[in-house]
Amino acid sequence: MKPQLVLAPTCPEAPDLAAVSDIGGRYSETPVAWSSRLVGLSGTFSIAGLTAFALLFTWQAVRPMLPPPSRPLVVEFRPLAAPADPIRELPPGPVQVERQDSEPQPDRDIPPPPIVLSQTAFPPPVTARPLDVVDPGPPVPQTTAPKSIAAPTAERLSSETRPDWEAAVLAHLERFRRYPPRARAARQQGVVQVRFTMDRSGAVLASAIVRKSGFFTLDQAALDTLRRAQPLPAIPSGRPDTVELTVPIQFELD
Repeated sequence: MKPQLVLAPTCPEAPDLAAVSDIGGRYSETPVAWSSRLVGLSGTFSIAGLTAFALLFTWQAVRPMLPPPSRPLVVEFRPLAAPADPIRELPPGPVQVERQDSEPQPDRDIPPPPIVLSQTAFPPPVTARPLDVVDPGPPVPQTTAPKSIAAPTAERLSSETRPDWEAAVLAHLERFRRYPPRARAARQQGVVQVRFTMDRSGAVLASAIVRKSGFFTLDQAALDTLRRAQPLPAIPSGRPDTVELTVPIQFELD
């Protein structure tokens, strides 16, 4: 075997402790100015600021760029168009002729049917029947028998008073008739037929107009005349307790 050369490491020489302590004593005894200290501090802070700025810039440069948020997908459904009907050829139909409208006939004015109003007429005057003249013949000797009274005399007198009573009713109404000034100024005139029911004492129980004059003022004046004329002449004996009459009240200008 060949002999190997082994190199042993050389140890550095130990520093002289006395020299080091002498250098520290010299530097520690030299006073440091305040301006030098401020310059040192400012340099330290400047280095620290540059280091922080470099780290921040590096972090922003290295930070991965995030993708922008994706928009939601909007899907719009539309109805499918109906398939077009195939065109079918139809056979020609019969020829149609347009009918001409007939000319409209003018409307004819149909007059309304006449209104027939019933009117209660006054009963005709009853004429008194003449008494039959009987030939007395030969004189009869006077006897003591009582004289007989003719029976139909009372009925005849009652029948004779009927037209007189109705005429009295008309005359009584005429005294209470007042011509309305408005109707007189407007030259309104006419006849109003009034039907009324009265009792035996002459009080009017009900009244109504059966035929108007054509003017409201005259119709109202006729009803006012009947109201003012109460009580009317009393119903004579031989008639019912209530009587219905229809009388004309005339308004005529002179």
